[in-house]
Amino acid sequence: MPQSEPRNPFYLLLMLASVLFVATALAIAVVPTLENKAREAGQAPPPSPFRDALRGEAGSRWLLYEVGAIVVFGVLSMALDRLRTLKKQRAAVTIPPSGDEPPSS
Repeated sequence: MPQSEPRNPFYLLLMLASVLFVATALAIAVVPTLENKAREAGQAPPPSPFRDALRGEAGSRWLLYEVGAIVVFGVLSMALDRLRTLKKQRAAVTIPPSGDEPPSS
């Protein structure tokens, strides 16, 4: 069985940041719609600091931080993959032993 390459830890962080971004974006888009439907049905939702933060400036700031994390983890993941590829290529290139002379023409 060939030795497998170790996992890229930045890739896992990239996936987690991406899932968090999607969840936050959906919450910003869907929660106000659900609140409006509840009000129209006569059921006012109880006040919530989380929902207030989503509607306010904090929600947009969260999205920006999450996009920044996605960019940083993406670049780090690609850089680590590139570094590993270069090391693997360098290890594949072999130097002939000093006793072997190249054939003369």
